[in-house]
Amino acid sequence: MAQEIRLRCSNCDTSECDGVDEIPADWADVQFVQSYVASLEEIAADDPTRSPLDWYTHLGVCPACQQLNG
Repeated sequence: MAQEIRLRCSNCDTSECDGVDEIPADWADVQFVQSYVASLEEIAADDPTRSPLDWYTHLGVCPACQQLNG
């Protein structure tokens, strides 16, 4: 399946890489967090074990944030 990577920046709220085929080379410190299927699951707002904001499969640092913090 294509476009099963949902990459989130740990420092900002960019969604430019939500639904990509591969992790861009200019992102840093990218870590796998959860499967694509798990990222699509609806999470109840009162679920103490998971956050509705955890929509991503991978977490890293985008190029813009690398420049700001670099």
